[in-house]
Amino acid sequence: MSDKAQALYEHILLNSDFISNKWFGAREFKKGSIYSMDASEEVQRSLRKQHKYTIETIASGFLINSSLFQQKLEEWVDIVVNSRVEYGTPIYEFLGALSRTRELVWFVVEEYGLKTDHIDKQTILQWSAVFQRTMDRLINEFTRKYHSVTSSRIQSQQELLDDIDNPVIPVVDGVAVLPIVKFVDEHRARMLLETVPEKCAGEKVKYLVIDVSGVHNIDTLVATHFYRLTEVLRLLGLTPVLSGVSPDIAITSVKLGIVFERTRTYSNLKQALLHFGIRKL
Repeated sequence: MSDKAQALYEHILLNSDFISNKWFGAREFKKGSIYSMDASEEVQRSLRKQHKYTIETIASGFLINSSLFQQKLEEWVDIVVNSRVEYGTPIYEFLGALSRTRELVWFVVEEYGLKTDHIDKQTILQWSAVFQRTMDRLINEFTRKYHSVTSSRIQSQQELLDDIDNPVIPVVDGVAVLPIVKFVDEHRARMLLETVPEKCAGEKVKYLVIDVSGVHNIDTLVATHFYRLTEVLRLLGLTPVLSGVSPDIAITSVKLGIVFERTRTYSNLKQALLHFGIRKL
């Protein structure tokens, strides 16, 4: 079986150009897809290289020694996943492209088996089972890695957005402003509680003016997070100051039983900064 498997492996590699040319020739026009017939020359060069490596990886799955397949599979997953994520390729497009490759590779395998005298039907059936397992491994490893990479990127993007949405802006030594704008939900309020104290410590802030003039309404959870933020800042030795508290927010906070009685408040940011002797920014 090992000699037959080696011969099949070499046969697939010898026919890799045939498989790739058939695969590329079957492409259609798909706007914005790397698999489109009108993809740029750079993309097509990259695809051809990756497609040849895909064929090599699949072919190595027939070998008795699985170490080569495992090595190629790991390299293939890293290369292909990072490429598809970079180009924003949805998984269904990748699976469709891999399905066409699957059909072409099996055509070569089956034709080789039927035209080679010493290959019987039992051997072809064994190859079929090996081929199915190999393709399943490619799909499973790709989807696992794709999920991992995209999840990591989404988290990084969310952290960047959180950082942009929750800036601690130093104005003079020891004094900084935290402008709260737009809608504040529980997630954002929680992120404020988790990130602002660390930012203040990094900027050596002693007084933090939390300006909520851009916030129109709050609920119980958001108000609770705001209150906890002022208490955490106090525990760290900082003095929190609130500015821009609207009548609606003040009334809502009192109704909810959340009173910032230990926190100095100002009607607007200008007044709060004047308290620290800051007349112009």
